[in-house]
Amino acid sequence: MNLSQNQNLTQTQTQKQTLSQTMLQGIHILQLGNLELHDYLNQKVLDNPFLQMKVRESRVSRSGSQANDLSWIPDRKQSLYEYITEQVMLTYRDTYLRTLIVWWINQLNDKGYVIKSIEEAAAETKATPIQMMDALTLLQQLDPPGIGARNLQECLMLQTERREDAPDIAYIVLEESFDDLINRKWGAISKRYAVTLENIQSVFDFVQHLNPSPGSAFQADEQISIRPDIIVTIKDAQLQITEARYGVPILSFNKAYAEELEQMKDKEVVKYVREKKKEYESLQENLSLRSETILRVSTAIVHRQAAFFFDEAHPLVPLQLTDLAEELNLHESTISRAINDTYVQTDSGLYELKYFLSRKAKSGNEDAISTTSVQQMIQKLIEEEDKHKPLSDQKIVNLLVQEKIDISRRTVAKYRTELNIPATSKRKRFD
Repeated sequence: MNLSQNQNLTQTQTQKQTLSQTMLQGIHILQLGNLELHDYLNQKVLDNPFLQMKVRESRVSRSGSQANDLSWIPDRKQSLYEYITEQVMLTYRDTYLRTLIVWWINQLNDKGYVIKSIEEAAAETKATPIQMMDALTLLQQLDPPGIGARNLQECLMLQTERREDAPDIAYIVLEESFDDLINRKWGAISKRYAVTLENIQSVFDFVQHLNPSPGSAFQADEQISIRPDIIVTIKDAQLQITEARYGVPILSFNKAYAEELEQMKDKEVVKYVREKKKEYESLQENLSLRSETILRVSTAIVHRQAAFFFDEAHPLVPLQLTDLAEELNLHESTISRAINDTYVQTDSGLYELKYFLSRKAKSGNEDAISTTSVQQMIQKLIEEEDKHKPLSDQKIVNLLVQEKIDISRRTVAKYRTELNIPATSKRKRFD
């Protein structure tokens, strides 16, 4: 048999791209947020005895928390348990009833609600239901107002009971007509108590300013620090884009310690030192690349959205990852990682970088308009509407059509929901 006649030998060449450890590390570092980056570098410092890290101070702290009554808010170092227990020890004598109050304190969840019924409490403590009810009533008289409630309705009632500015009928409405109030069946409530719709409106407005979670102010994560990566300012009618230097981790290599070990002339030790130094250099290179990429992408975005920084209306033009990828000659995934958890400090506040990216919305105009701009227009229309006759979604569609913006009623409803704006019926006021 002639093998050459029965076998057809072919040689094919394939090309496979493999990522080095350095490249993989660079990709990983780029997609880390600020806090995650600090944790990552701290771990590297633990793994490499020659690495040292310090952080530039003067950090910007912003809190998103709001308080309705600042008078009772304690030092944030106290826990909810500590704060209430302290009040109990200072207010009540050392009796069996005080012991039951402390037992109730241990049943509070993060919101400040008790999580067991009177019957369950009596069965567990071997006290009588009346004793447990008395203890719970005393707990509910402590600060913060609303503490020890068994549900949202009771929480709001406890706060209303202690507020001198509460509308006259607020407590009884919460007690007897809570579901009708929150479901805006105000006509039924009005007839039930022979009061006007304006009176029910005032109760509803009052309730909206109460705190549904009295224990939340004591949570450790109440205040969150956000460090901007980029700072945008306007100087001489020009946009100035700079990196935020505070809070930035700075790595260094303990050269003296490395040289000391190298003098031992031990080959294994020398090899170890060189490997650790190479790790440091690779890490520094990737950190620099991360910083450079974030600044480059941020600069491109800011220039594309220049009108946002100069115009008081803060308009946005359509901008997508594909647009930036083409301009910067970077892969879309690289840009996506660069804008992830990246913040920009502006004269009008702190924004996440991805806020400035927006898809296109349909428009009759020659130039496309961003969905963010459409949402801003919807929000403005609703802010300026007659609250006694709020705009329906279809009416908003008609008004936008007059601005040559082609949009469906369903899309308006979707944008309104994204803006946390309630439906027409729930925006209507009677005062």
